[in-house]
Amino acid sequence: MKQFDDIPDWLKSKGYLHISPSLRIGENWRKYKKQIENKEFIERYAFYPLIHAFIKERKYKNADPKKHTTVGKAHKHILKTTGKTEKTAKLRPLHYASHYDTLIYGYYAHLLNLKYKEKLSQNLELYNCVTAYRKIPIDSNSEKGKSTIHFAKEVFDEIINRTKNNQKVAVLTFDIKGFFSSLDHQILKEKWAYIIDESLLPNHHYNVFKSCTNFSYVLKDDLRKTNKKLGRKSEFDESKLAKIRREKGFKCFFESNEDFRNHIKQGKLRVFKNPFRNEQKQKIGIPQGLPISAVLANIYLLDFDKAIINNLTLKRKIYYRRYSDDIVIICNVEDIEFTKKHVENLIKESKVEISSAKTETFIFEFIEFNKAKEKRLTSIKINNDGTQTINSPLIYLGFEFRGYNILIKSTNLAKYYRRLINIIKRRSKRALKGSEKNPLQTKAIYINQIKKLYNNPLRELDTEKNDLKQKLRTKNFLEINIKGEYSIISKEINSERRNSNYMSYVKRCSEIFKVNHFDKQLRKRKHIVFSAIKKHLK
Repeated sequence: MKQFDDIPDWLKSKGYLHISPSLRIGENWRKYKKQIENKEFIERYAFYPLIHAFIKERKYKNADPKKHTTVGKAHKHILKTTGKTEKTAKLRPLHYASHYDTLIYGYYAHLLNLKYKEKLSQNLELYNCVTAYRKIPIDSNSEKGKSTIHFAKEVFDEIINRTKNNQKVAVLTFDIKGFFSSLDHQILKEKWAYIIDESLLPNHHYNVFKSCTNFSYVLKDDLRKTNKKLGRKSEFDESKLAKIRREKGFKCFFESNEDFRNHIKQGKLRVFKNPFRNEQKQKIGIPQGLPISAVLANIYLLDFDKAIINNLTLKRKIYYRRYSDDIVIICNVEDIEFTKKHVENLIKESKVEISSAKTETFIFEFIEFNKAKEKRLTSIKINNDGTQTINSPLIYLGFEFRGYNILIKSTNLAKYYRRLINIIKRRSKRALKGSEKNPLQTKAIYINQIKKLYNNPLRELDTEKNDLKQKLRTKNFLEINIKGEYSIISKEINSERRNSNYMSYVKRCSEIFKVNHFDKQLRKRKHIVFSAIKKHLK
């Protein structure tokens, strides 16, 4: 697709529905680029409200003895006071911008990332310690960037190297509580100006800053229509969406800005303001989900990162890595308390808060593990009450590390299996409904429909580039037909984009860690698939 070769990386189209029209990047990218790079245009630009939704994350958490009658880890616990069930699922707020606004945020994220990289490059230790939301080459000869698998391996390798010759080492993990929603606006503004080498934010940067900190949003559920049978909002108005697509030639919840404003005036749609507040009721936080959110989170903690490097890494030889709000430190056992207090004090200076429930301390040392008194490197968790739990794994970036072995995090595997079973449930419901309407129809689920979730995707070898590429991909385009209406046209296009699924992720883990036991963790997948089919097709 030669005509798209010159499109900048930040000019990417999105497929989701929003309150503003979808864009035709391929046809109009030069126009969009010229507008967005125009400082005067951005100074005057009025940003659309974001759309707010929740991502529900199922959590497998320990019971709280003070609150719950249940003991141990579970997905839900019984409350002592009421006897009711309390689910441990976490609702993560997500805000996403309109299509054109996304391009603006992408451009300014690109500008900030370039400047941020320049600042980090002035100090090699600083450059290496911040790993999230950056493209860090695997090596000097590679254009490919490191993934979380590489970052996890680097931490585990450091532990192994420091424990050679029967040495003990401590590992501390910290997590910042409500990171994106707790950023102080004044600190963020100062860091933003510093990154771009200005004393104050220029007007065009300031307008983007205001849109991130004083943002407005609408609820995704408010864009749904009410289902009279269920008595609640359920699905989107598909007939209206299809009409807009057919007559206007774009995907959108509203056919025009006037239509959007009328919905607000008539009370059909509410617009909310930034809900994040500190103890003094002042506005704080930025929305998670914007193309610029990641780099803003990184530049916000620049002084914190510098202080850790200067005070702990250079003076006390501690190993420090930060992946967004996930912090890991490797230090000497005798430095545990000093390091904890130092990190907590620095975090307070940044006006964010450490999540004490997620702060963990481990000691890695060689201990006997069998009757022959052989020793191996083993993780020992130091609990809050001072007790120790042997073989309790250090969990980092989706992996469990016990010293003598590395496994994919068990909750990640459980999420993968739940996804498989949910697919089978939906397919089963469809098959059963079909057989009710037509008794001659076979009640069956075709394995090929779910196979891509647990088998390697179909690929072919590109002999010229010696790389794997996907054979064929379909893409939908809106084209005008002979009736003068827009219709969806599916076209097959060649793509060099690497296809990926959970099995290919497991394969990458094996290649990077140079072990072959990760695939054994998924040995039950076919049994689970066929058991679920047998159960839900009844």
